[in-house]
Amino acid sequence: MKKKLKIFLLLLLIIILATTGALLYFIKFKEYDVADEEVAQIIEDPYKIEMPDGTTITVDANGDVVDSAGTTSTPVTEGTSSEGTAADGSKGEGKSSGDKVPSSTTGDSDTNEPSQKPTVGSIKKKYVPVLENLQSQADNKLNTLVSHAKKEYSGKKANGESISYGYFYTKYVGTANELEALTDVVFEDVIKVVEKDLVANGFDKSYAQNLVDDYNAKKKARKDSLLNKVIGL
Repeated sequence: MKKKLKIFLLLLLIIILATTGALLYFIKFKEYDVADEEVAQIIEDPYKIEMPDGTTITVDANGDVVDSAGTTSTPVTEGTSSEGTAADGSKGEGKSSGDKVPSSTTGDSDTNEPSQKPTVGSIKKKYVPVLENLQSQADNKLNTLVSHAKKEYSGKKANGESISYGYFYTKYVGTANELEALTDVVFEDVIKVVEKDLVANGFDKSYAQNLVDDYNAKKKARKDSLLNKVIGL
């Protein structure tokens, strides 16, 4: 009896290993033709985030960051760093956005100093709409992706086509990961600006950490939501 039980358990283990190996192959190693113009468009549609000083951070499908003048992200952060050295101490003029900010708010002379020094709370509050806008754009992109996945799944099912879960995993989870990486690029660029703003006003950049923690929490919630939607296919 014990011998039969051992044989049964051994066979069960072989079946489990074989199934796991097959799943791993179909999900991780097998190549699928996942080319899709609509899905590609979701990635190619750039993130565009307007900063408090009037500059716009744009991230393209390659993860390249440019500001409103079409230059790299360095001038954006340098422009924010100049906030600390600008005479008004509040809204420094980035090189690429000087034409967007009214001259009455830019400290063109040393006589335009603010009456009250910004607080940590007031500095971070400026960037809350920026991060909310980023969150909204990320959610919209993922919702569009999930809708497309459901549409494709329903279409294949209605036509009696075989459903390859490896194909769907590779195509849609892979795209979701690309979107997450692009979102992270924008977020990291915004946080650099927040940190420079804090330092320029005499505060430690670590005060921006709660914004990072909040972003990571929302990112996890977004992942869990996406997983639940995929499971519901």
